[in-house]
Amino acid sequence: MKKITATIIKFYLLIFIALFIIYSCKDDLPVEPEILEPGKIVSTSSSGFYGALFIDQFVKGISGSTPINVNFIYDVDAYKIVYKTYGPRGDLVNASGVLFLPKGKDNLSIVSLQHGTQTKRASVGSVSPLNASEGLIAASLGYFAVVPDYLGLGESTMLHPYHHQKSSASVVVDIIRAGREFAQIKNIKLNGQVFLAGYSEGGYVTLAAHKEIEQNYKNEITITASAPMAGAYDLNFTARKIINDKIYNQPSYLAFFMVAYNDIYGWNNLSSVFNSPYAEKLRSLFDGTKSTSEISAQLTNDLTKLFNQNFINTYLNDDNSQLAKAFAENSLINWKPISPTRLYHGNADEYVPYENATRARDYFKSLGSDVELITINGGTHSSAALPSIIGAMEWFEQIRIKKLLAVN
Repeated sequence: MKKITATIIKFYLLIFIALFIIYSCKDDLPVEPEILEPGKIVSTSSSGFYGALFIDQFVKGISGSTPINVNFIYDVDAYKIVYKTYGPRGDLVNASGVLFLPKGKDNLSIVSLQHGTQTKRASVGSVSPLNASEGLIAASLGYFAVVPDYLGLGESTMLHPYHHQKSSASVVVDIIRAGREFAQIKNIKLNGQVFLAGYSEGGYVTLAAHKEIEQNYKNEITITASAPMAGAYDLNFTARKIINDKIYNQPSYLAFFMVAYNDIYGWNNLSSVFNSPYAEKLRSLFDGTKSTSEISAQLTNDLTKLFNQNFINTYLNDDNSQLAKAFAENSLINWKPISPTRLYHGNADEYVPYENATRARDYFKSLGSDVELITINGGTHSSAALPSIIGAMEWFEQIRIKKLLAVN
């Protein structure tokens, strides 16, 4: 009996020692690292196939009366991508976007295309590639196109940090990184060229990314050319001009600024910025379920009724006011672009003053930058969009071919 008991004790002792050794050594074994780097891919999934003929018909369908004299050559595969980037408070978060690959073409140039203002979370390319028509256009012309959704849209459920310089730039930098990683995984050859373009808010995001890359990531990303289009680059100039005009038919844009900055900077003062009944419902309007038009329909285009007059007077007359300082911090006219840059803007733009483009051009040229302004004569904010995008892609193609010929 004693012999049996001793045997059992030895048996359990051996098990204990074995388990101790296993768990003691566990920390020394290689552990799969958590994805904690900006630009790292979290996930990808196929988003569909689009034939060149379909893309041609689709673009002509959305162009209205604008003539489209472009030959769409390549069929396109689309992929949803989720990747890591920095949020407005410097925390690492997930962002989403869509990648477009031309079938049967290699040695690809990357073009990152930034979309205009969206408040409805689902109205972006990662949900449906047809929401990112600029990406379909670019890929069918032979580019590896990446289109970020932006934070607060697509997979991201935070409030979109509208016109916040740093986080606007980060989503572009990091989708380019993620796109390069995707190309490496898929054995897709890239030629090193990187183009940037975007319209409306996308124009602002493009110039923000251009600035961020040239100031902080020039050893990692070299911008071949950049085409910001119809963006609000000087935020104080833009806001004061619109407010002084008193009537603005897309009040959701102005409200979006205030709701976003109120969240980013923790002001907690919407009730002193907007008049009742608008102040009370703004947070719910920007919950990601409504379009800009739906939000504008619940506001007023009379800015004297939308905004508290004391707030407006303080902002217009005090460059050190809370809002004036935030707009100055997030404006994009205090640096010198190095890469070739073309600004596109319609001179009849009713939402983003055309002077944004002329002022930016004049300032950048005074510093010696290679910057041009392409004016879409008579172009409104809507009607100038497609001619600007097509024009930018034609310009990119001239540069792309010239540089590839120079290498060969």
